Amino acid sequence: MVKLIIEPKKTKDGQIDYIVTYHDVKTDNQFTVTTTNDLSEAVQRLKETLENEIKVLTSK
Repeated sequence: MVKLIIEPKKTKDGQIDYIVTYHDVKTDNQFTVTTTNDLSEAVQRLKETLENEIKVLTSK
């Protein structure tokens, strides 16, 4: 099972960064997809990654 996570983090200058993380629970493989201060961009990257995962699952 794959988990996609958007996590808000407050930066030193008070801004909010959104970290999009991909985590494959089965293999315990985890990596950062993107880090951005734009929530719309973070959601878009999460959506693109999710759509790619669905393509992989349906092609098996």
